[in-house]
Amino acid sequence: MKFGKLSVGIATAILLSTSFAGTVDAATIVQHSNAISQYSGSSLRILNNSKVHFVKAGNYGWSKNPSGRETIKSVHGTKWTLKTKYLLPATHEALGKSSRDVTNPQAAAFAGKYLFVLYAPHQFHGKGFIVRYNRSTLNHMSLSKAQNSLGKKTAGMKVGPMFNVGHGQSLAYNKKHHSIWMWRDRADMKPTAWSTIQRISMSSLKPNRAIKFHMNNRGAMVPAGHDLTFDNSGNAYWWGISGGHVKIYKGKLGSRSIHVRLAKQMLRKQTGTHQQAMGYNPHNGRLYLVSDDSIQTLPARKLNGRGHLRPSDIKYMRFNSHREFESMIFGSTGHAMLLSNRNPELLRSTTRY
Repeated sequence: MKFGKLSVGIATAILLSTSFAGTVDAATIVQHSNAISQYSGSSLRILNNSKVHFVKAGNYGWSKNPSGRETIKSVHGTKWTLKTKYLLPATHEALGKSSRDVTNPQAAAFAGKYLFVLYAPHQFHGKGFIVRYNRSTLNHMSLSKAQNSLGKKTAGMKVGPMFNVGHGQSLAYNKKHHSIWMWRDRADMKPTAWSTIQRISMSSLKPNRAIKFHMNNRGAMVPAGHDLTFDNSGNAYWWGISGGHVKIYKGKLGSRSIHVRLAKQMLRKQTGTHQQAMGYNPHNGRLYLVSDDSIQTLPARKLNGRGHLRPSDIKYMRFNSHREFESMIFGSTGHAMLLSNRNPELLRSTTRY
């Protein structure tokens, strides 16, 4: 992959003092070359994904069984059933600190034996932290014990430092390079001229590298993403809405740079009010575009080149849970894992895909 001539500047990591805790930022590499391949509007085509329903987000509901197991089933499209796998801790003061409020999870990632969950407390606009859970610990912990497990230091669980997470819904594991990445976007998700993607240490749970870059297509600013996933080859994907249509981006991350291409096929219909998450299933090679109670999926390989998607490639699932769908991740078995809120939990599909 050719990136062109780069002018790279490196700023040392700094520690910012706030009224509630120290906030850790990573050393930042600045990529001055344009990160996106140029394209013309005439080169883009719109796929009529007619199976997809737009689901308007309303008042979010709570789990019907907050101290036990919940079941969520699709009511339209492909049949899906998800059942509680991990009921996560729900305390406003993990380790006795008011800044470590774990009632608002925004994203999750699997990496080996660990589950990483990103939390963005409402009271700290744009700042958050990660908790690393040993999956074996969660597997053998009763649901009632999990609720109180972060009130003190617990074996198999580590609470990380505060850092700038923006909206916080983009935590993703790059299996190819054994690393975790996420955007450092704005908490309100407004577009910015410069974008920053940051790598997270899986041991310290804080950023240890960031790449700051800009995307400009024929004079028009292209905003960064707010969701993120990686395929088996280490390619990054994210999606957004432009002119009412879905655009999907594919990026290649280097050690000091990123190169991005826009998929030449746009999707006519979006899934819902919020672009909550994107997941990649290594078992079937499909991408999953997630909104609240609404998911569409497509084969990633058919986005290459001019794009070869057909309407029949799109599968769709609509639910009626009234829960907030925060994140979707997959293990090697092909089972979907859905992170939901109120109360925080990870639900696992009963079928692999």
